[in-house]
Amino acid sequence: MNIMIVTNSKYLGPTYIMLYSLFVNHTGIPMDVYLPYEDLSGQELMELQKFVEGFFRKKLYPLYVGKAFKQKVISRNGINVETYYRILGIDLLPPALERILYLDVDMVIRGSLMDLYQKDIENRPFAVCEDIYGKINGFHEANKRRLGIPGGYSYFNAGVMLYNVSYLRAHDAASRMLEAIYRDYTRYEYNDQDVMNELYYDKLLYVGWDEYNCPPAWYYVDKSGLLNGRLEFADYEVLQNITDYEKFAAIYQNLTQEIYENAKIIHYLGDTKPWSETRNQAAIYDIFDRAYYDAESELKKYRGF
Repeated sequence: MNIMIVTNSKYLGPTYIMLYSLFVNHTGIPMDVYLPYEDLSGQELMELQKFVEGFFRKKLYPLYVGKAFKQKVISRNGINVETYYRILGIDLLPPALERILYLDVDMVIRGSLMDLYQKDIENRPFAVCEDIYGKINGFHEANKRRLGIPGGYSYFNAGVMLYNVSYLRAHDAASRMLEAIYRDYTRYEYNDQDVMNELYYDKLLYVGWDEYNCPPAWYYVDKSGLLNGRLEFADYEVLQNITDYEKFAAIYQNLTQEIYENAKIIHYLGDTKPWSETRNQAAIYDIFDRAYYDAESELKKYRGF
């Protein structure tokens, strides 16, 4: 199983927790972890390698991307520039590698990802999940309009992506994406995620966000559906004048618990990060925080953590 991650010195804490949760859900499965990086010291890499290879018998392959890219591109919206390494890493992977699963490090894995990893993506560049967080918060359609994505197509979140590396190489995808970025990176509010959506919106395999890229969020739902035990999403604009969710709190919480139990990947998007001092304090997030705190507690069993 091939995995790609990107991180930096400031994000190493969540990185260890994500990797721990990934490994304990894939015991006995050979795993090669590829890490395109620039901002990690030799000591940090050595400790990470010890964790991956010493404790869990997986393999870690650091891939140095160099400093030139950072000198050409400025990240937008407070997003780490390292997200662009999801693109740079494509051409650094071994020639024989045909597919790889990219995972953001601000997430917790809660089950096997083998079904996702084995998806049929022949003639498709990626398998992805719809950006439900953006849809919930009202900027999903705005992103599509901004990038010229036609109606009938979606906008995906790049935190979980199964790469068809063979396809990407055959179509010189990394060069194509970098060309768009260098031409005018200021167009892309969400860095490489925007670029990938703009170039490949009509060539993707979509898998369920609720299973593979599930954000803690105050899910905006249709009230009649709630009363009938169905989690149906309402349009963001419709919700502006709704003030009585408290009336449905018990039903809502039960349905949110069902979402949590079904999710194999919890992705702490936006202000939902449980380790952040600026974390959104909505009580509903506590359901999802449990996965992070449990993994953090279990990780402490390992020497040095």
